[in-house]
Amino acid sequence: MSLVAPTFCKVMLVVSLGILLAPAASCQDAPSPNPQATPTPLVQIEEDPTKPVFYSLRNEYRNLAGGAWANTFIFRIDQLRFRNFQNKGGAKGLILRFDIPLNIVHVGPTTRSGLGDLYAQALYLPQVRRKRIFAIGAGAVIPTATDRLLGKGKLIIAPTVIPLFYFSNRKRLLVLRTQNFFSIAGRSDRPDVNYLLFNPIFVHRIKGKWWMTEDNEFKWDWNSKLASVISGIQVGRIIQGKFGIWIKPEVAWGPGRSSNFNLKFTLFRVR
Repeated sequence: MSLVAPTFCKVMLVVSLGILLAPAASCQDAPSPNPQATPTPLVQIEEDPTKPVFYSLRNEYRNLAGGAWANTFIFRIDQLRFRNFQNKGGAKGLILRFDIPLNIVHVGPTTRSGLGDLYAQALYLPQVRRKRIFAIGAGAVIPTATDRLLGKGKLIIAPTVIPLFYFSNRKRLLVLRTQNFFSIAGRSDRPDVNYLLFNPIFVHRIKGKWWMTEDNEFKWDWNSKLASVISGIQVGRIIQGKFGIWIKPEVAWGPGRSSNFNLKFTLFRVR
């Protein structure tokens, strides 16, 4: 069973490359979802909510305790909707995000694979300035997992606040993402969810179309009263036109951590 994760990763990488290299005529016909009056981005990255991706294909490997591991392939798409929803000085419309995860989890002698919990998010930008942007909204985790090892079994809501600040002639960007995830429904035999995430992300251009991000994701679990931190460095590049790629190793520590080491890889297309 230890060959399942490497094989799955190879298949997903081939699929990802095939989609990225396929003709994008249908993408060109789609209307641009970029909010009005939004400044030109530092780099086209997924961390900037003002510049939603057309789609991204991500693979996340997590090394868990006791020899366990988990691998998730995520198909993500962003869209702008409700374009009549606006105010003076703010962006036009709501930026919607939808994630479809395919999970493989290995714990002890057991390995399970299938659909994970879907994630949906809506963000609005009530304040758009040249050097600062403010986004508010909420996410929702929907219990669609096909096995209890692959999801939380709970309907989870996550109020979200994301201020952004540009520095040094817009060559640097600071993103401060704050979300609180709490369950409101779901299976009674699964534990309730209630935790806070604070994720400062520092983005800067390296050279040309290359960029780097450094971030620390701080997590506080209100139920267990345990804290954890995930630290990562992301290196990315716009490889051609609107297509980009990035890779990000992460290390976790703290008594409340759910993994020890993570490795994330993403291919994406911006609008």
